[in-house]
Amino acid sequence: MTQSFAVPRSRAGQTHESLRADIQAALEPLLYGDSGAGYVIRARLESEFAAAVGAKHALAVHSGTLALFLALKTCGLGPGDEVISVGNSDISTTGAIHQCGARAVLCDVLAEDYTMDAGLVEALVTERTRALLPVDMHGHPANVKALREIANRHDLRIVEDAALATGAHDHGLPLGAFADISMFSFAPYKPLGSAGNGAMLVSNDAALAERLRLLTGYGAGGALEGRQDYVAEGYNAPLDPLQAALLLVKLPHLEAWTARRREIVAALEAGLAGTTAKTPRFRSESMPTFRSYCIRVPRQEKVHRGLRAAGIEAVIHYAPPVYRYSVYAESFPERAPLPVTDKLAEEIVNLPVSPELSDEEVATMIKVTRGLL
Repeated sequence: MTQSFAVPRSRAGQTHESLRADIQAALEPLLYGDSGAGYVIRARLESEFAAAVGAKHALAVHSGTLALFLALKTCGLGPGDEVISVGNSDISTTGAIHQCGARAVLCDVLAEDYTMDAGLVEALVTERTRALLPVDMHGHPANVKALREIANRHDLRIVEDAALATGAHDHGLPLGAFADISMFSFAPYKPLGSAGNGAMLVSNDAALAERLRLLTGYGAGGALEGRQDYVAEGYNAPLDPLQAALLLVKLPHLEAWTARRREIVAALEAGLAGTTAKTPRFRSESMPTFRSYCIRVPRQEKVHRGLRAAGIEAVIHYAPPVYRYSVYAESFPERAPLPVTDKLAEEIVNLPVSPELSDEEVATMIKVTRGLL
């Protein structure tokens, strides 16, 4: 039986209820209108999302996992190539690299914000390195501007995994400004979630965007006298229009929801001050959003179990690190030591920051957490 939590990870149903009339109106053309309505709605979402994140091009696709794969393929990754990434992410990150035929090379992360340590990257670059794949972990922006300088020196592509960070900014710009291609996820627990799978790929490079669209649409190159023609072996990967319609209703609220997440995090940080919990720290130019609030505690299992027993849906995201998964038992025989990644995996606990949480519920979460430390 699924446990019911007084303070859950998500209250998307509550949000959807408040937007019920708008959601129903958005879905009606898809269910009862012209069969081409889905193409129009998906194109609208792409246009409006691109504007929201300051990107020239956006492409809505079926899932974040598939989006990363398509981004790497678009950048020309294949057998024999290497991609520098991190080990404290979802398996989608390393999986996308390997499914292209390339090899993931893992870099350690910063203890302060859990993102790729740019100071360690250049030592990992070899003649086979073709790309960097930083992850904006828990909604914390990786320093992609610093990584861009390294990439430019070595003629590397950057694919940014911003799955958890829709709504975040860095160096005064929305995420994606310094990468060749960036991916934002719309899975239900993400900052801008749909009711199912979904993701957006954004780029300021017209050639890359054109290649992404080609690969997403089967590789179709147009029609010859009413017949189909294909110029590449692509994939059937566009975002489902029902999800696109829901996201179009929710997108205008993203800024307010992001602000509320930050309010909750500020309250949690203040409420946990003076305890043994270590809270994340960010570069002055970084403006994270928060899929959750990831703290470090000395007795991870006690705190995790205690919070859940008290009705607070705490989780432990991305631990153990991917290189300890059974599927990768033989994949990283020569990897460099990752002491920070290993240490974080033993300490992190993720607290809910769903924007629907009340101040009273946040205060309860602080009280319970303090009692477990």
